[in-house]
Amino acid sequence: MAMAALSCIRSPLGSDRTTGLNEKSSRSSDRNEEKGGRRLEIVAFSERNPKPCVTPLRSWGSRSAFAIVQAALKPEETGSEPSRVSSRVSYKSPRRVAIRRGKGWVNMPEPGSEQAPPVLSPGATDLMRTLMTQRSPQDVWNALDALPRGIDTWEDVMETVAELRRKRNWQSVILVFEWILQGSMFKPDVGCFNMLMDAYGKNKQWTEAEKTFYLMKKFQCVPTVTSFNVLMAAYSRGGRLDKAEDLFHEMKDTNYTPGLVTYNTYLEVLGKSGSWQQAEDVFQDMQKRGVLPAVNTFTIMINIYGKAYYPDKAEHLFQSMRKALCPPSLYTYTALINAHAREGNCVRAEEIFAELQAMGFKPDVYTYNALLEAYSRGGHPAGAKEVFETMTQAGVRADYVSYNILIDAFGRAGLTTEAQAVYKSMKEAGFKPTMKSHMLLLSSYAKVGRVTDAENFVREIENSGVEPDTFMFNSLLSAYGNSGR
Repeated sequence: MAMAALSCIRSPLGSDRTTGLNEKSSRSSDRNEEKGGRRLEIVAFSERNPKPCVTPLRSWGSRSAFAIVQAALKPEETGSEPSRVSSRVSYKSPRRVAIRRGKGWVNMPEPGSEQAPPVLSPGATDLMRTLMTQRSPQDVWNALDALPRGIDTWEDVMETVAELRRKRNWQSVILVFEWILQGSMFKPDVGCFNMLMDAYGKNKQWTEAEKTFYLMKKFQCVPTVTSFNVLMAAYSRGGRLDKAEDLFHEMKDTNYTPGLVTYNTYLEVLGKSGSWQQAEDVFQDMQKRGVLPAVNTFTIMINIYGKAYYPDKAEHLFQSMRKALCPPSLYTYTALINAHAREGNCVRAEEIFAELQAMGFKPDVYTYNALLEAYSRGGHPAGAKEVFETMTQAGVRADYVSYNILIDAFGRAGLTTEAQAVYKSMKEAGFKPTMKSHMLLLSSYAKVGRVTDAENFVREIENSGVEPDTFMFNSLLSAYGNSGR
């Protein structure tokens, strides 16, 4: 099955995709004009391969799509802010369904939420199958245009979108929502816009998320706190930390009250930018404003302190969680191990690792990698190797990061033969070495002055299609120097 990698070509206000939407007559001629407002340009096509859900979803209960919405996760669980929504469904006209104030969309479960996969209705099942077999965006829209009008179709579309989100098939989610915006039988609401921005953000298209945000006004939709949260997250994923910070301040200046999700998103932005002191101020400010930190808030802050090389601050905050009656999660423990790993404190890292197991948590690959890093930076390659072996014996599959850390552990100790063996086993395990893998092994050769091995390895890298960079040349010079040449 093929899927288009697409790009939306439109003005900042999205005027290109709103052609004909001001005239909302139900006549077929007007509808044809609305469909002419589409300006999505196909750039390329690739194999559709939606990622599987990380964790199964709980049962959604009743078959009704509106019962699905009512049974959905609470806003704080789904990563959205509480929203006052009407429980009614009204109609603008017999031919255009109007779901008001986002009732149909705002409380949909997030991908990865702990719910069982839903049993789709026959109509939603057919629609999913149809969408998965279309080869271009236009084919998808034609299939959606062919749907019968009415509330049953709305329920089927809503279930289909929920399933696409569960499978993290963001491009298909984008196509469905763009169809709604561009003259479909349904009236877009604020929830529709929020979920379209969310899909664009998770598809690393922050510019399209931004355009969608400003397009809301043309549809007379007022942005909610969730709208700001979603756009801020899109900026963060796209690396536009400056825009995310500006949006946070704009939100406060326009009398929107930031909630827990807003603060968590903003703290992550500050963490990425390395602004640990500013993050600390925001963390304290949110509590003064009556927003109590949740477990993921503490985890974010512990990560921030760890990256700033302040394990003592991370430790102090971790201990304060107990006073706040906020039990840590596996991710919190992993963040704390990482904080000590950056200092090479494998003793404390081991203590935390033992504690999380005593608390009933099962370490995952990220937890093991954090412990591996502690031994690597602490100068204990044998300990790192033992952790790696323990991980595989526990049935946890190593990833490319695990191999890179082990290569680095041996390389730091000058054990180039062992580092080379790990590099080889990495390829045998089916992992393609990354640029960092190349750099780590080359550094190990340079450290002990193994010039011939370094030169041969650079040739091997070149033959694989990778262009030599400054680091490679510097490593060769270092190898020459350490060999006495």
